[in-house]
Amino acid sequence: MIQMLIKSATRMVNVVRIVSLVLVLSISATQSSAQDVSFSQNYEAPLYLSPSFTGLTNGTRFGLNYRNQWPGIGCVFQNYSIFADRFFERYNSGVGFLWMCDNQAKGLLLDNQISLTYAYEIVLSKYLMLRPGIAFHFGHRRVDRSKMITYTDISSDGSYQPGGSSIEFERLAVSRFDAAASVMLYNDDFWVGVTADHLLKPNISFTDASKDLGMKFTAFAGYKLVYEKSYRGSEPKSITFALDFMHQYSFNQMELGAFWYYYPIELGLMYRGLFFKTSKELSNVDAVIPSLGVNIGAFRIGYSYDITISDLSSFSNGAHEISLMYRYSPSTLKKKNYKAKPVPCTEPIMGYSLNVSGTRKHNYRRKGLR
Repeated sequence: MIQMLIKSATRMVNVVRIVSLVLVLSISATQSSAQDVSFSQNYEAPLYLSPSFTGLTNGTRFGLNYRNQWPGIGCVFQNYSIFADRFFERYNSGVGFLWMCDNQAKGLLLDNQISLTYAYEIVLSKYLMLRPGIAFHFGHRRVDRSKMITYTDISSDGSYQPGGSSIEFERLAVSRFDAAASVMLYNDDFWVGVTADHLLKPNISFTDASKDLGMKFTAFAGYKLVYEKSYRGSEPKSITFALDFMHQYSFNQMELGAFWYYYPIELGLMYRGLFFKTSKELSNVDAVIPSLGVNIGAFRIGYSYDITISDLSSFSNGAHEISLMYRYSPSTLKKKNYKAKPVPCTEPIMGYSLNVSGTRKHNYRRKGLR
């Protein structure tokens, strides 16, 4: 029994080293592709999903996101996000700020990005709204050679023999400027939108060989079904269906699921993967993702867990994700019975009605979400 435990522990350590080695090789390879962070609770990181969500609220909104992917192999991928936004009614505009951190292999590769986002609200008809958005990014990407493990550091018996990385870099850090654009169409019952990110295709290579950060295209849509309307001040009960699709380089990812809302609880279930094989031998399935959201006054706390169903399931231990959101709206907080609105998205896909009948200047009562 003890020998089996030792073997399992050794195998796990070697897996961590192999993953670190793969990361290092990915950093140095000229043909490598750096994919963007992907949150399971993507509507809890609305400004990251699309600039069009900026300021989709009555007042000011703050949010935090944390994701720990594959903890079974040593917390190789950890992501952090902080955002804030506000809607300025006088200008029909939303302005936001977003900080993203992608920490790979416990600091071996660290990518920080600060974004300024903007969205403009257009009334197309009494019940239909359009929101174009734009974002400007400043990013800084660096590698820590002291944390590298390469094949020269691993002996033939699998033991770790640190000898210093044999990989050379022209530079250990690189900065970039970038931009994104989006548009979203929505009303009380549905939403649909697209986002194009990395429009400037900045160079992220640590060597003299240029490597562009590939453009990312995201499409998102959904429909909200209210099966019990608000009665005597209670929150309406609903089921929301959501679909998101992302393409970057040659990678495709889809998320499909539903969310049931009964104040103050929201339960969700999503599937991540494709329903077709990407090659004759390889099928693209990733995870099933249950989630739980709890609304407490102006706060909302969310948790989700990625149940890995791919070949990584035997040792990855899925992914944990936590979100926290606070919305400050002076007009709504004055009410004694103020309740935070449900998730997963910003206003268009929540389990309640937006009452979209024009902007505030057109007697539009815009429910402050987030």
